[in-house]
Amino acid sequence: MRTMRLTHPAAKWFSWWRDLPTTSPRKAALLSGTLLGLAFPPVSLPWLLWVAWPLLWNSRLRYRHLYGALLLWNLIGCYWLLLTTLSAPDLQEGLLSLIAGAAAILTNPLLMLLPFWAWRTLSQRLGQPPSPWLFIPLWSLFEYLHFRWELTWSWLTIGFAWSEWPFWGAIGRLLGPTGLSTWTLIGIALVSADFPFSALRSRLVTALVWIVAPAMLAHLRTPPPIAAPARTVWSLQPNVDPYAKFSELPPDSQVKRLERLLPPNPPAGSLIVGPETAIPLPVSLDHPRQEPLLRSFWRYVDSHRVNLLLGVTGYRYFPPGSRLPASARAMPEGGGYELYNAALLLRPDTFFVHSKARLVPFVERAPYLELFTFLHSWQIDLGGAFGHLGKPDTQYALPLYPDEVPVAVAVCYESIFAHDLRRRLPSKPALLAILTNDGWWKKSSGYWQHYSYGRLVVQALGVPAVRSANTGVSACLTADGHPLTALPYDTSGRITATLAPQTPTALYHRWGEGGLLLLGIFALAVWTLSLRYPRSSRLSTA
Repeated sequence: MRTMRLTHPAAKWFSWWRDLPTTSPRKAALLSGTLLGLAFPPVSLPWLLWVAWPLLWNSRLRYRHLYGALLLWNLIGCYWLLLTTLSAPDLQEGLLSLIAGAAAILTNPLLMLLPFWAWRTLSQRLGQPPSPWLFIPLWSLFEYLHFRWELTWSWLTIGFAWSEWPFWGAIGRLLGPTGLSTWTLIGIALVSADFPFSALRSRLVTALVWIVAPAMLAHLRTPPPIAAPARTVWSLQPNVDPYAKFSELPPDSQVKRLERLLPPNPPAGSLIVGPETAIPLPVSLDHPRQEPLLRSFWRYVDSHRVNLLLGVTGYRYFPPGSRLPASARAMPEGGGYELYNAALLLRPDTFFVHSKARLVPFVERAPYLELFTFLHSWQIDLGGAFGHLGKPDTQYALPLYPDEVPVAVAVCYESIFAHDLRRRLPSKPALLAILTNDGWWKKSSGYWQHYSYGRLVVQALGVPAVRSANTGVSACLTADGHPLTALPYDTSGRITATLAPQTPTALYHRWGEGGLLLLGIFALAVWTLSLRYPRSSRLSTA
């Protein structure tokens, strides 16, 4: 078989870059890890993924160098996890926070190595050179599973790199965040991997079509979604230092600060949203009308006939003789109680509760606490009732007064789990509410990444959203993730907008991960074709 010569400077450069892991593995690890980190917010240059991933796909790159690249990626993307140490109230708390942040940054690259190990091992057993087309479905499976276990840390899902690029982020409406990752890897492979043709020009044209066509398809005009009457929404941003919130500031003063942010004359039926843990002390989730800290809010709701959604630390009591959940605390006189990171929807006629299900590992709940009871002694206290929070059996959208329009609630970390929110949203006009408290990491990449990823999830689901963040960024978002109004970080205030609840029309809401599955099958089909019809992997400009 005739080998095509490298005749174009771009092809020569590409060949040099792809061989860099062989000629200089340390430099390859340093460059690829740096480029991967810069692809994500706040720098947000996802096109760097096309430069970084071919280095990682070089099978001659040793695991220690591969781990170094992935570690650098995690450090650049998630360095802010270490910043909780700087504001900890004492040395012990600071040390625990440092260990927790460092453990996440050091461990996640090890988990990321698993698809690389499976890829190389499977290729070796099949007697074939490792092909990126085989790697792609393995990585997709990794991201899929990493979202769905109790040690989840999916912050660097590749699809989130597009969160600041709404034109391409709209592909999430077709595929969801994990499908967006697979689409990206296929686009990279079309340029850099073995394919049934090897001409550079043909590869670039094919990759360009792959990149542009789905985005244009996602932006095609669709039948207008069925919408309910427009509703006035408000987002409150009290801007309370989260470290002072649970230890220094009196609870009454925090409640009064929140009361001052309430709109004076909201239209009946409005939705007013406060941030995560807006109420600084635990309140009963079974009898919230009897809670002293909530009385002024109940009077406000009853007087104005509105919906008030507040983040709380809630508790439920178990009488003596009850079987206690693994995360419950036993009481000396018998029985016990369980704490939740929750949201309370106060209505003039009743109330509803949303309890956070996606709990941050070790910070909010030790993973698999039911199986590993010794983890009861492992917890990191970031104020309030963290450490071993309870998980709800089921989650559902909360009905708003007076027309029962559903609002799907996401508390903090939950806002990046598009597949959970997708199941919670019914196929009728609905809204999304995000409650969070991002001040733990100060003015770092963390708060902006969280806001940006949430916008991508809103875009994938196709429903309007209101976001209340204690220290910012709070926003009212259209179904395309566009902010109508927003409050910047480290400011206090309220914002309002008029949002029409919409029926989710995104294909991702209907199909879920079906698009991800189809892309994985496509990658395997191309891999099979590349084995059956082998071509030279060298590039020409023909």
